[in-house]
Amino acid sequence: MDKWDQLTEVFISDEVLLMCHNLALLTEKEEVAALLIGEKIITENGTTVSVSALSIPPRGEIKKDRVEIMSEDLVAAMEDAKQLSRAKGANLNVIGWYHSHPHITVWPSNVDLQTQLNLQNMDSCFLGIICSSYNTDPTTMMKEMNMVCFQSKRIDGLVHRVDIKFHVIPTACTSQLSLGIIVKHIETLYDELIKNYNQANEGNACPMTQLHNDSVYTLLGIHMLETVAKPMLQMLETQRESSTKRVQRLQAKLEQISLDDEYYCDGKRRTQEKPFNDDREIASVSGAPKKQQSGMVSSPV
Repeated sequence: MDKWDQLTEVFISDEVLLMCHNLALLTEKEEVAALLIGEKIITENGTTVSVSALSIPPRGEIKKDRVEIMSEDLVAAMEDAKQLSRAKGANLNVIGWYHSHPHITVWPSNVDLQTQLNLQNMDSCFLGIICSSYNTDPTTMMKEMNMVCFQSKRIDGLVHRVDIKFHVIPTACTSQLSLGIIVKHIETLYDELIKNYNQANEGNACPMTQLHNDSVYTLLGIHMLETVAKPMLQMLETQRESSTKRVQRLQAKLEQISLDDEYYCDGKRRTQEKPFNDDREIASVSGAPKKQQSGMVSSPV
């Protein structure tokens, strides 16, 4: 395999990471899945992948220990990638898949490894992410959530897991399309809930059955709000506060600049004239911006 086809590192935005966690916590009984959208970056040491969005397909066959990615899900995710590419001005594609493991270990099963290997036939840098939820550490008795980023490789006839190092990078603001995708998913899950509720109440249900179904419907609706809608609202509130502070800093900086310098409409800086005794001296000002340090944070697994 050429080194340009080898996936070396993955960078995932904190926005996508939060969406993955919310999806994993959404249901305690069944697995959920999504497709990862991002771009590949060629480096001298290999290829890195930057994950910036999710495409969440409606659940077809709902099972406790298995989730499927259908061909129509890939087509829909490609359409989402095209929309995001136009909005962000980037070349985004479907570059991986994600699913949850409720109440079991984070490590991929043999079926997961084989599925991953099949997906890598489309793109050698295609990656997989698994998030385990609703697990309790037997030592500390604390709830924990783990994530792993992996690929598959066939060695001596057996399919093995290859761990891929991943990093979490901060997001300045939530994109409208990414927000719309997860809101659409909440609507899809709510439609599933209503469908199951109506099916359970078909026919002449007795009062006790009706009361039980009403209680389950209410509890599942509250659970959906607690695990998805509420954290998403908190994230938006945090970003709003951060954006407000940033706007205030930029306004203060702009006011300071307007006092010190004069600008043409095209942004070029004019020279200022300062009196010096009876003569005038032209003062040149350098406006080169300082290089910012990366805010990349490595995510523990």
